[in-house]
Amino acid sequence: MNNVLNLVLAVSALSLTACGFVGDDKAQMEQAWLAQDQQLKTVVEQIRAQGIATVAQGAAAGSVAQCVASQLSKDPLGQLVSVEGALVEQAKIAELMTQLQAAMEQEVSFSQLFELLLQGADLAAYASALVDQQGLEQALQTVEQLARSGGEFATQDLGVHFQQLLQECQQG
Repeated sequence: MNNVLNLVLAVSALSLTACGFVGDDKAQMEQAWLAQDQQLKTVVEQIRAQGIATVAQGAAAGSVAQCVASQLSKDPLGQLVSVEGALVEQAKIAELMTQLQAAMEQEVSFSQLFELLLQGADLAAYASALVDQQGLEQALQTVEQLARSGGEFATQDLGVHFQQLLQECQQG
């Protein structure tokens, strides 16, 4: 029952985010950042629509798309780029993973669902992205592993991490 409620929470929050109820400020800030480089913007949009693996398979060798898809597929947080606003997310990676782990593991009653959606819509969107990419059980394992790891970028903002990764692929 806990897994079903968590899945409902994640999908519902993603729907609210997509409908413009949550995350508009981050989405606008992200669009402004992406507007600085049309190639990166196009690749991020393709990845969000088609997935990292599909973009990697269809990208020309040496292209910006191939670089970005390759970088994201190697990065332990790469799949989170599919969440709109992730490129400007100010949450520290270690803290975000710890909160995400807690949100995915807690038991949620239907009476708490709407309140949690409003408080943790960003977390639910990240959880939903992981579940879509990996399935529920693997997503929980991934978040647990990331929450425990003290990786080199654990104290970095998620958005800064993604921006640095994408900028490595800029041509010009």
